[in-house]
Amino acid sequence: MADKLLEIKDLEVIYQSDFETVHAVNGVSFSIERGQTMGLVGETGAGKTTTSLAILRLLPDRTGKVLGGSIEFDGRSLLDLKESEMREIRGEKISMIFQDPMTALNPILRVGDQIYEALELHNTEKKTTEELHKRVDEMFEMVGIPPYRKREYPHQFSGGMKQRVIIAMALACEPELLIADEPTTALDVTIQAQVLMMMRELKERLGTAMIMITHDLGIVAQTCDTVAVMYAGSIIEYGTLEDIFSKEKNHHPYTEGLFASIPNLEEETDRLHPIEGLMPDPTNLPTGCRFSPRCPKCMEICKTTPPPEWEENGHRIACHLFKKEVQ
Repeated sequence: MADKLLEIKDLEVIYQSDFETVHAVNGVSFSIERGQTMGLVGETGAGKTTTSLAILRLLPDRTGKVLGGSIEFDGRSLLDLKESEMREIRGEKISMIFQDPMTALNPILRVGDQIYEALELHNTEKKTTEELHKRVDEMFEMVGIPPYRKREYPHQFSGGMKQRVIIAMALACEPELLIADEPTTALDVTIQAQVLMMMRELKERLGTAMIMITHDLGIVAQTCDTVAVMYAGSIIEYGTLEDIFSKEKNHHPYTEGLFASIPNLEEETDRLHPIEGLMPDPTNLPTGCRFSPRCPKCMEICKTTPPPEWEENGHRIACHLFKKEVQ
């Protein structure tokens, strides 16, 4: 039996103001095994970051709320823990690489001090100050930054170097689960490749499980074992990397649209194939299938009835069309 590290069932998250309610995550379910990397894929506004913030219980206090579902980490319900218990888990057991390296670091603290602070907070082994500083140096070397630069401030680093510092901070306590939220979006192509290679090496060395949040299917192909395709707060297709990338298997029309929008260097054409339309308004989601207003294969039932989920050997698709084809 597989050893599940994280298991989420029917998670629902909303953002609520005095005037409207945003349905950000709607019935999301998935699990991650120890040492496994799952890609969470979808357009901006799909609910990927909100899902990760819900795992760490970092939703905005006044507006963000978990309406239902469960989040279990290593057999413990994260939603039932006290805030003091969650602080012990954040950083030590579950770490997150936040989306924007430019704002994730404190601008008035030296970068080395920021990593040292995380180590000191979770110093369960009662290491000495000298040992903690040595660990900071090790983390800088691990991400390819000379240790002497730990005395510098964030504004003295480039975007790619800041991202490396963020990764070092997230991995300093050797967490069991790393959530990487668009870790290469702000980087140029060369630095992207270096960061991805470094993350793969660190994952293999430390045995860390990972959630890779991205809209880049190329990154998914390089780093992930399983893939969850997310749209309008719901997972509409889930499977192994082979399931999602196989041309021989059926796919959700949205997944097909994501692959069709990737530039093909072998085709002599100047045109891309974008998915028509926009993500639906999360304050007023469509009644039936949420992708139906943009779907080229939309049927009448799609506009009125939520799609059933079909599963085969762990490959799940929520689509009326797919259900019709296999019957």
